[in-house]
Amino acid sequence: VLPIGLGILIAILLFGTGKIGRNTCENLIKHTGNKHITLINRTREKADRIAGKFRLTVKGHGELATEIQRADIMVVATSASHPTVTSEFITSDRPLLILDLSIPRNVDTDVQQLPNVHLVHLDDLSQITDETLERRRGEIPQAEKIVEEVMVEFTGWLETRKFAPTIKALKKKLKAMEEAELHYQQKRLDNFNGEQARMVSDRIIHKITTHFANHLKESNGSADDSIALIQKVFQLETEGR
Repeated sequence: VLPIGLGILIAILLFGTGKIGRNTCENLIKHTGNKHITLINRTREKADRIAGKFRLTVKGHGELATEIQRADIMVVATSASHPTVTSEFITSDRPLLILDLSIPRNVDTDVQQLPNVHLVHLDDLSQITDETLERRRGEIPQAEKIVEEVMVEFTGWLETRKFAPTIKALKKKLKAMEEAELHYQQKRLDNFNGEQARMVSDRIIHKITTHFANHLKESNGSADDSIALIQKVFQLETEGR
């Protein structure tokens, strides 16, 4: 049984323990954590070897019909040249999902006439995979569009990062000019209101640096020339130089 959801138990029956059966069994245990899978094989010794490795339950081939009635999911991985499972084996009306991984098909198509049985063959799984891949291919243009938009945003961010040190250095230089001028006016003028003067000059500095930043962002050509000019005019020393 395979525990899922809120305590619900799903019984799994694996019929056939050849190479495909062994791989299927290992994948079921690996990806579901379930170790209560029932194994049936025509040669019981093969089933016993796998069961010993994973501590699983083994039933004889003669108990196949009985175990099918108990199963919620049946995986058929036998290597016979003709169907090994027919509608005659299924006498219960409980829902049953059958996965036929055999080549050629080892589950007779007559089981599809039973309303409680859903049969999926390896070819059906391949078709589902192909359809999924085709849908994903159809989404490639949209994915490329998203990548392009992100790249534009990233490139813009890189440009912003490139001139950020210059704007920071410009603001630092203007603040130094502000401090020197306020200090000069404080000594020169009586009743000089340094607090109001600082508020006005801070707003001017903010507008100047914002103006330069917008100019660099909106520059149609390379911003390198503009950055070099600003650094030269204001004699800026940026970090890292």
